[in-house]
Amino acid sequence: MKSIFRVIVFGVFLLFLPCTVSKASENGVGISDNKNGTVTVTYSNTNKNKIAVTVKKEGENTQYNYFMTNSSIETEIPLTAGNGTYKVSVLKNIQDTRYSQLSSLDVDLKLKDTKKAYLTSNQMITWNRKNSAIKKANKLTKKYSSQTTKIKVLYKYLVTKFDYDYNKFSKNANGSLSYYTPDIDETYASKKGICYDMSALTASMMRSVGVQTKMVTGYPRSQYYNGSQYHAWNRVYSKKDRKWMVLDVTCDMCLFDKGVKFKKLSMKKKPSQYSNIKYIW
Repeated sequence: MKSIFRVIVFGVFLLFLPCTVSKASENGVGISDNKNGTVTVTYSNTNKNKIAVTVKKEGENTQYNYFMTNSSIETEIPLTAGNGTYKVSVLKNIQDTRYSQLSSLDVDLKLKDTKKAYLTSNQMITWNRKNSAIKKANKLTKKYSSQTTKIKVLYKYLVTKFDYDYNKFSKNANGSLSYYTPDIDETYASKKGICYDMSALTASMMRSVGVQTKMVTGYPRSQYYNGSQYHAWNRVYSKKDRKWMVLDVTCDMCLFDKGVKFKKLSMKKKPSQYSNIKYIW
């Protein structure tokens, strides 16, 4: 139930550049506001430099950092702190922990319903209709119109059909596995993952059938967590109850594997035990 996901903290050497209102294009970098709670970042990274995208909302202390080294970058970056003004910056690694800014954009997010931001695909929760996991989600839920039933069906599938990847956790423990972005195709095909993988898969499958879902990381405290373990879980919006409820697929998956009967598991977790949140996607 431990997570290998780590947010990398780095020193940033900034060369501040001007930005525009809804779209920026500088130094071969494009940043555009999609008006749906995400921005698209494009960059032809022919030298495969380490590229960082930082997101920070005005008035908030938390900064979100995303790293990539692809030769051609086109990715959706989420804005997850609700309506307000965000600064999105794209930076290139110069040396060690030093970065120079390539481009930046101030984005003013004004969604009538901020929950809609948790229905899209983005850099951390990447999915499309061609993914096998997404096809499976739609197959499992196609005969149900009730959102509550869809949530229960997908929850049961994920808990009973997947296993915890202890090998991946061990790789992180000995330092041989660095930061990565979860791949739902890989998780779905192997039918195993750590909490980071499972929360991303849960969010992708839920979102694909119209269920607003957050992926959350932090330090839960309950009978299974001591408050020092960095973990990933989900918040799923219940239209019936008109509130977000906490799901911990990884925890229940592990309990099921240890012989706990599915009907003994509690799908809804106590929010108070999952209140020490670090990041939300």
